[in-house]
Amino acid sequence: MTFQNTNNRPGEPSGGEDAPRRATSGQARTIIALLIVLILVVVAIGAWLIWGRGGSDRSDRGALTGATSAVPSEDQAPGQEEQPEIDSVALLENAGVQSVNPAPVPEAVDAWGDYVKNRSWSGTLRVFEGQDATPVTDDDHSRFPATMNHCGVAMYLVTFRSVNEDVLLDAQLLNAANSIDASETMSDGWMLTTNCDTPQFRFNSSTGISNLGDVAYDVTEYRQSSVAGPAGPGSADSAPAGDGGSSASPEGSRSAGTDSGAANGAPNDRDAAGPEAAGADSDPDRQRPGESRSDYTCRYWQQIMDSPLEC
Repeated sequence: MTFQNTNNRPGEPSGGEDAPRRATSGQARTIIALLIVLILVVVAIGAWLIWGRGGSDRSDRGALTGATSAVPSEDQAPGQEEQPEIDSVALLENAGVQSVNPAPVPEAVDAWGDYVKNRSWSGTLRVFEGQDATPVTDDDHSRFPATMNHCGVAMYLVTFRSVNEDVLLDAQLLNAANSIDASETMSDGWMLTTNCDTPQFRFNSSTGISNLGDVAYDVTEYRQSSVAGPAGPGSADSAPAGDGGSSASPEGSRSAGTDSGAANGAPNDRDAAGPEAAGADSDPDRQRPGESRSDYTCRYWQQIMDSPLEC
């Protein structure tokens, strides 16, 4: 038996008029969904190109730059950093006399100011916790060539370092009256002093368990050049040859406003000429007219130490 849908009109497909509308609406929703997915894919690709790939390029460039800077140049040995150039002559000429200085350390140049290199030597010494300072010695291990006379005839460049990295040193300059002219605490550095001071080192402290330390040092002796100009009025360089032949510090050996005599506790040179000469004989602290620098220095130290000294 055959049943027929009596609700449909003859020649009209089953479903009525709503079926085509529903099909069209479904297709539209599908197309819109595909467009949304396509837009999202395009946005994701663009974001990756902008932030992901761009950041990678920047990091690659940074890594490449860092790698390039880490590669030593042809003139630079592997494992060594390029050091700034040091003007050793300028360091020596601008340093104060009787001074202890930190790095950079000047090289032992052949000449600077009015001084030329005479000789040099190296050595080591040991310092102990709680004990007195240990002086630097001459090249034959005898007493350091320091004297209270003729200060400035010789100048000494002393470079040093603590062999024990955990030990700090008191680097000192001791004058003829056993007074400290200069003292600094450091592990390495350099000194500039005249022949009237003795370099010495003392144990200061240690960050480890050491109660002693070793000091390696190099000494370069400079002498006044024979072509150097006179030191100026009132100095022994301008005194007659019959006054004992003493010589005094040139202008280059003086620190700002202080000569070698002042650095050792003695008064500055005074010119005996002029109105001050009248009272020089009565003032024991002043250089007398016609008195050589060496005789004046000797007389000064005899007076302040209240004991005769060999001059």
